[in-house]
Amino acid sequence: MTDQRLRELFDDLAETLPEGASGAGELWRRGARDRVLGRRRTAVAAAAVTVLVVAGVAVSREPAERDVTVYPSVTATSTAVLGPVMDTAPPPGGEAGLPVLASALPRRWADVPVVAGVAGPVLALAQYGDGRIYVVKSGGRIPLEVKLGGAAPLRPNSLSADGTLAAFPQRDEVVVVDLVIGRARSFPVPGSNVEVLWRGERILVGQRGADYVLDLATGQARRQSQRGMAGVAGYRDLWIGSTGDGGWTVVQEDGSEVELDIRDLAGGGGEPAGGLGWQRDGLVAVTRHDPAEGADVVVVADSATGRVVRTLLLPWGEPPATRCGEGGCAVRGWLSRDTVIVESGDRLLGWNIVTGALSRVADVSEGVVAYSLRNG
Repeated sequence: MTDQRLRELFDDLAETLPEGASGAGELWRRGARDRVLGRRRTAVAAAAVTVLVVAGVAVSREPAERDVTVYPSVTATSTAVLGPVMDTAPPPGGEAGLPVLASALPRRWADVPVVAGVAGPVLALAQYGDGRIYVVKSGGRIPLEVKLGGAAPLRPNSLSADGTLAAFPQRDEVVVVDLVIGRARSFPVPGSNVEVLWRGERILVGQRGADYVLDLATGQARRQSQRGMAGVAGYRDLWIGSTGDGGWTVVQEDGSEVELDIRDLAGGGGEPAGGLGWQRDGLVAVTRHDPAEGADVVVVADSATGRVVRTLLLPWGEPPATRCGEGGCAVRGWLSRDTVIVESGDRLLGWNIVTGALSRVADVSEGVVAYSLRNG
């Protein structure tokens, strides 16, 4: 249509409007306004659909399709209409077929060379069969020159979240090493100290009969009221305890509690595998160890509400000790904000809590007695 023909049509239309020079202009403005409103309605509708889709992935509000294959040996199913998605790992023999997830951690810990020094951030601490503790970096492992007692002073949460400090529980003290300058300091905590959990600039020190919070700034250790509960590694003071009827409860910093209902997840109840959970961005990841069912279940839940977001079932296989053993397939931290690190025998697996994808992260040599990962 030509410009001349368009002007003729507007002139004809203007003659049908009430008198006044602004009639045609008013009609044009109304049309333009309707077009803008129409575009806005379309955009809002599209945004609403997008939000619903994203929310459905993140919190699984829609029932998951049953037997959906995420990877050839990883399936996702829904345990209830609005319940959490449960992913199922392949049997131990099928882990070799999982894809490799690239990360800063060394793929094979047995191949990490011993070096005198190397630049770069600390990725982990590892105690090898020679009894020495090493600082693991991307370019090799460096012997940690510090005098420690006990057979296994390195604990799963010995390394701080930023990889600059390391804490080791000892009899009547906790030894803290500054990995940047290589200086060690001893903090008195009377008793048989067996566990450490970093709390920012504080350390939760676990004993068999009591727990203490050690303030590194003041050097003071304060006894905690919680007993018989598993700590949750991270910056907030969170605890996990049993409800007595097969469930768990998450105890907040102020003493309030929210129920974490896991009674239908491989038996429920019991103690967390590895003795602790791991927190990040308001979520708690913890493993339920269930010898009766011959499987472990990794649970990720909202720490504020107790709502279970997603679960991962890890069948033990035949014989049962081939995968999780007596200690269970413990959570060993977070690789990123959406990927949980799970210990499966001598292998570290990465479980994506958004997609359900399961991957191989690293093979930990049998010669590694203990290790502590930097929480990503």
